[in-house]
Amino acid sequence: MIVEMGHRVMACGLDHSLARYTSHAVHTECVAMHGESISTTRRVFVEILQRISGHPQRAMLGGTLSPGTNQLLEVVLHVSEDRPLGAAATYPGAFRHDLVPGLPEEFIEWIPRALMTQIARPGVITIDRAAYDEVESSVHGFSLAADLLGLVVSYESLAEAEGAIRQRLTEW
Repeated sequence: MIVEMGHRVMACGLDHSLARYTSHAVHTECVAMHGESISTTRRVFVEILQRISGHPQRAMLGGTLSPGTNQLLEVVLHVSEDRPLGAAATYPGAFRHDLVPGLPEEFIEWIPRALMTQIARPGVITIDRAAYDEVESSVHGFSLAADLLGLVVSYESLAEAEGAIRQRLTEW
C-alpha cells in the first residue's frame, strides 16, 4: 500500500526480506502497559519519504509485534554494524531510490519512544528490518517511520489502518 499526502509519502506491507541485515547489538526498552496482550503476531514494514524545503527524509523499518508474557510493551531493536561510506544500496526502495540495509546505532534514539506512543497494549515489538540512505536519512526520519510502524502494526490489517495513516501524515 502506498499513501501520498502532499510532500509526504509512505509505503507499507507485510514483509520485505531484502531489508534484512546482520545484527551487531540489541537495544531493548520497556514500558508498563495495562490491558490484555495482543493475541496474534503481526509483521509489517513502513518506508517513508518526506520532502521538506528540498531536503528529503528517507527511512525504512520493519518488524513483528508479538504477544508478551507480562504487562509490558517491550521494544527490541536489532542494531546493525557500522557500514563504511559508500556501502552497497541493495534494498530496492519503494520510491525509485535504493537504500542500504541496516539500522545504524546513530538512528535509534527516538525509535522506542515513537513505537511506545502508538502501541497501547502489552507485547513485544522487534525491529529486524531496516534500510537507510547515507545522506537523506536521519534520527528524525527514523522516528517518523517508527511512529507510522507502531500505528500500522496496531491494526489487524493494512486496510483497517489506511484512514489512521492518512490522518497521521496530515499531522506531520
